[in-house]
Amino acid sequence: MSESPPFVGRDREKKIVATVHERAASGRAQVLLITGEAGLGKTRLVEELGARAVAAYGGTSVRVGAAVPLSGAGLPYGPFVEALRDGAEELFADGGTCGVLTARQYAFERVLAFLSGLSDRSPLVFVLEDLHWADESTRALFAFLAVRLRRQRVLVVGTVREEDLGDDARRWFAELTCRPRVTWLRLNNLADAEIAALVAGLLAAGDGQAGEVDVAAVVSAAGGNPLYARELVRSAPHWPPLAIAEPVLARASRCEAPVREVIDQIAVADGGMSHELLAATLCRSEDTLLASVRAAVGLGLLATTYEGYAIPHGLVRRILYADLLPGERRFLHRRHADALAQRTGDADLARLAHHWYMAGCYDQAAGAALTGARLAFTACAYEEADRLYALVAELEQWMPDRGPGVWEEAERAAGLAGQPGRAAQHSARALAADEAGIPEDRARILERAGGYRWEAGDLRGSIEAREQGVALLDGHPPSALRARLLGSLATARLLLGRPDGVLPMAQRALEMANQVGATAEQAHALTALGVVRARYGEPGAAADALRAACAQAQRAGAVEDAVRAMSGLVKVLAGAGRFSEAREVVRLGRQTAKDLGAPPTLTAVLAADAAAILVVSGGWAAADRLLNELVGAVTPRTARQLLLLRLELAVARGERARATDLAAALNVTSDDPLVTGPVHACLAEQALDAGDPVTAADQVLRGLIVLGGGMFSAEEIRLLAVGSRVGADLARLPESMRPHGLPPAWDTVAGTFSDRVRIAVERHPGEPQVVAYGVLAAAEHARTAMADDRATWRTVAEVWRAAGLPYREAYARLREAEAALRASRREQAGRALAACVSLAGPLGALPLLRLAEELAERGRLTPHLARTGRSAVLRGRFDLTERESQVLALLSKGESNRQIARSLFISDRTVAVHVSHIFSKLGVRNRTEAAIARTHQLATPS
Repeated sequence: MSESPPFVGRDREKKIVATVHERAASGRAQVLLITGEAGLGKTRLVEELGARAVAAYGGTSVRVGAAVPLSGAGLPYGPFVEALRDGAEELFADGGTCGVLTARQYAFERVLAFLSGLSDRSPLVFVLEDLHWADESTRALFAFLAVRLRRQRVLVVGTVREEDLGDDARRWFAELTCRPRVTWLRLNNLADAEIAALVAGLLAAGDGQAGEVDVAAVVSAAGGNPLYARELVRSAPHWPPLAIAEPVLARASRCEAPVREVIDQIAVADGGMSHELLAATLCRSEDTLLASVRAAVGLGLLATTYEGYAIPHGLVRRILYADLLPGERRFLHRRHADALAQRTGDADLARLAHHWYMAGCYDQAAGAALTGARLAFTACAYEEADRLYALVAELEQWMPDRGPGVWEEAERAAGLAGQPGRAAQHSARALAADEAGIPEDRARILERAGGYRWEAGDLRGSIEAREQGVALLDGHPPSALRARLLGSLATARLLLGRPDGVLPMAQRALEMANQVGATAEQAHALTALGVVRARYGEPGAAADALRAACAQAQRAGAVEDAVRAMSGLVKVLAGAGRFSEAREVVRLGRQTAKDLGAPPTLTAVLAADAAAILVVSGGWAAADRLLNELVGAVTPRTARQLLLLRLELAVARGERARATDLAAALNVTSDDPLVTGPVHACLAEQALDAGDPVTAADQVLRGLIVLGGGMFSAEEIRLLAVGSRVGADLARLPESMRPHGLPPAWDTVAGTFSDRVRIAVERHPGEPQVVAYGVLAAAEHARTAMADDRATWRTVAEVWRAAGLPYREAYARLREAEAALRASRREQAGRALAACVSLAGPLGALPLLRLAEELAERGRLTPHLARTGRSAVLRGRFDLTERESQVLALLSKGESNRQIARSLFISDRTVAVHVSHIFSKLGVRNRTEAAIARTHQLATPS
């Protein structure tokens, strides 16, 4: 266990301390007063000061003494005696030859001379801790030094808890802070991010069990206090930490009954109480109440707020609250609620409902919660409304009105608050309360329930709800509701791998929406049709339908339909390799969603699409930042998509432990093939990077079973390409080294990969990524038969380059270098390997970089790896020699053949030959096109 906690934050304070110490070390004596409540890190800051002083001025002397908490008077000069060590007895001896005051004056002068002598030899840091417990003599000597120390190389540091100062000590402190050489540094709470970093450091140092510590809960409970954070980590999972609870309860035990009653009453009021509400709750005379409050403030168990009083720290409040007996808690909550009810306005209904509930007055709590929820919803405070409706649901049996209308209100609030699971539960309550209701009303509830279940990750439940809704309206006239149900059902069935009849269903939904003139439903049906067309391999028709859906939804002011349509369009454009257009749709979509008043969980759908584009196109650093911004602002379904993106990055970067955790969080037994299929692909790639073809083969087979062919060609072909790589890696091994434990069906299924790849490419000829995976799978198949060559992999790399996926291109360049090396084309191998490293390096793709390093060592190509960067990518992509690259650079500057020849000391004829080769390799016709091609390639992010 570490002796001192990790030192985090306090950048401003460290600068102040460093400045003060530099002044003192240069011969201008200084006094530094560090104040703050218990646990904020005064001692830790002093320790850091001492360590830095010793490091900066090698001979610096550090002396430390501390006052001791004693009942009655403190030890005379206690902290000075400890800091001065063996010389203290002589310094403070009075000799019996003069009066008390004169003796003290002499003692003070001797201490001053002693400190001056020490500072003559080396700078001195003289620390006196916990001066709030010091005796009057210690305080007087400290004040004396603050005045008389001037040209010495001395920094006197005092730490003080202001809240624990008595009246005399407060006057001493106030006078001291006015001295010219005194710097007063008050510590405040750390930020949540700093507490989180502290917790991580404590866990790394062994101060807690990582599996038992909920970091977010510790950060919340600590409230910015580093000591509280440390004790919470050490005591986890037990609560409260004894090191915090015992001093708090000991201080509370010293309170007289009227004072403790005030503290206990405020302890049940999370957030504190106004003075007027406290007076109304306790019904005491003003003088008696004020005396009790002042005593509680003096003990540090209460703090004043703008309009009243509060427990000074959330963790302290929880400790005091936990110390109450159950009956005491109910009584205090009831008394609070009674007083609140007499004075409450609409803004206090949530608090009123809470206190009635905690008092066990459930009928009154239910009424207050329902009224408060409705008011919050009207004010667009959806999270607050959702919390209150959840309380209404818990108190259902005490509700006078339990009709479906209440639960429909609740489901809408939960949906807008980003709680689809709770919204689906409210929908079920609404259906149960309306068993014999009108079919249209029940179908409307079922349509919404289907959407909530989908967002909550219950895909089968979503389809079931929509099917029930469609069945209820079977035989009814065409309506907007029927159109919406049909469109939703078509999309859900398709994405769950049930494609039969979905295209006619989506077309019927659009026809019905057009027939009844329902603009929002037209947008909804067009979105469904666009999604279906995309899955059928018709990206052009899909994009047209989705663009039309966006326009219709915006005309109707249907924010959810607009966002869904734009999200679908982004996916179609990204799948077609049109990343710039996809980014522009995201930008416009987020602005449109903002203009239409979309809740954060809905706009996060488009942000997640933007993150997906960044991951695929190589903007991994930007993707990290965006993914971090989206934490906590998404529905469960969007959260799974974000986890999948994090998994992709973790695997590509070689973060095995993180990838394992992410895969577990994604739950590969889920019934969502659009998530589960790619998870298996990621885990298969990770296993290959680790040299484990058996696990990779197993993951490939599992993923193919989940996808089951059909409408998931784009996801399936990636698994087929990974499977082909598994086959190639296995084929390269000698028979004696072929691993045992391959899945029994592996050889049989692997034999079908080529045909399945061909079918997938035929279904999606307009999608560059599908085509690229097809070319990659074919190259891996050739590698299995040892029939691949450099040209094979150059073709694969070029296809990935054209598709805009640098990570996949880097892998192809690695294989290109490997093939060139087998053919003894060392220079070409070096260029390809340099291109691989230049692409993979900025991404941090460590497994790929390790493979490149191993190949470089085997082929003795290490010198070529030094030539990385954009120019290395350019040479590798177009197979330019070093000389050709030099010629192209000069040509791009507008130099003639003769000028180039003179710059490179070669003949004009040789330059002409190089220029001809450059044109051929770049696929251009003239010098202008060559210069443009070079500029574009160097400007393209790797």
